[in-house]
Amino acid sequence: MSSDARRDATNPDRAALRAGIAAEIARQGVHPVAERTLALLAEAALVATPAPPGYRVIDRTGAPRHITDPDGNPVPMDVAALFAEFRERHPALFRPVPEPEPEPEPVVVPPPDVRAATARFVAAQSVRVRALADGAARRGRALGAAFGGRLATLRRDRAARFASGDATSAYTSASDSEVRAPVPVPVPTLAPGRAGLVADRVRDGARRAGGYARGRIVDNASRLREVTRDRNVLRDALSRPALLLGIGAIALVSLAALLGGRITAPDTAPSDAPPVEAGSSAQPPSQTSAATPSPSAPDMSPAPAEEAPPKRTATNEISGPVEVIDTATLRVGGKLVRLFGVEWVRGGQADELIRYLAGRTVTCQPVAGSEARLCAVDGRDLSEVVLFNGGGRASPEATPDLVAAEDHARAERLGVWAR
Repeated sequence: MSSDARRDATNPDRAALRAGIAAEIARQGVHPVAERTLALLAEAALVATPAPPGYRVIDRTGAPRHITDPDGNPVPMDVAALFAEFRERHPALFRPVPEPEPEPEPVVVPPPDVRAATARFVAAQSVRVRALADGAARRGRALGAAFGGRLATLRRDRAARFASGDATSAYTSASDSEVRAPVPVPVPTLAPGRAGLVADRVRDGARRAGGYARGRIVDNASRLREVTRDRNVLRDALSRPALLLGIGAIALVSLAALLGGRITAPDTAPSDAPPVEAGSSAQPPSQTSAATPSPSAPDMSPAPAEEAPPKRTATNEISGPVEVIDTATLRVGGKLVRLFGVEWVRGGQADELIRYLAGRTVTCQPVAGSEARLCAVDGRDLSEVVLFNGGGRASPEATPDLVAAEDHARAERLGVWAR
């Protein structure tokens, strides 16, 4: 026998404590593999005592542990509170607490008076429904009987007409002066509501057709009266002698104007000149008019052509020998000139521009809205030459061609862009 078994056998309080721990473990719903672990934890926190309840919960130092009751008074901790603490610290050792089943809803039993009222209402409605059904059945039988009687009457009338020979002719002659009336044809009887609706529609259509026809007749009659009145007015006007005289005078004036225009047309129209053969000398217009003078015809000889005035140079144009100050500034004809679209940059070599000009004459013209001038040498724009070879930078007023020339110098790293 082991020492624990011997100690348990000699200590009945200890055995009772273990039995209580086992009962609490079974009540708490612990996993089977965790029963031994929880039993050891509980034995470490409990001490057997001879006084009821037979145990005492202690902490690590051996001091008794207490909890607060609902009234706020400290009381000794019991086994249930200890296992509740174990559940909070080690929830994996315990099985989940099953949710309590919801309580069944109480069956509402209506009071006796409500049941009686419901029964009375159902009975009353049943009686009313039966009465309505009986009334509908009676009306249906009455309508069926009436329709059957009407149909039988129509059949008898038709059979009688066929038997008497009336069916061979659709019309009967009453007298020579009377209009033949059609024999009434039996028409099946419709329901009262539907027959009334059809009759109303037929009457409405007939009324509309009659109104439309009357309106068209009145409109045509009014138009005919207007046409007749216009014809009478025109006939009365033409019958008046003053109006006839006025129309005749207008016709004479128009005819005279037309004849006068035809007579004066040849005098004012110029005569076509005969074609001149090649190699033959034609007389000038002045000699022709002198040979055939006409007092009424005006002199149509062309005036002698004026000589073109000599081309004059612009008043603000500067031309002459050039002196290079820098790549953007020149001295032309003793005047200081700034090249249009060129801005001097440190590093611009004036020697290359001097070698390019080589003493040739430079012509500078003003540019509207700018103090700079557009200079050219032998028809070549000097500003474009300077920018194309990297002699300066394009100014803000430079044209797209000058900007393109600067871009070329930048790409080729020429002149000031070599750095």
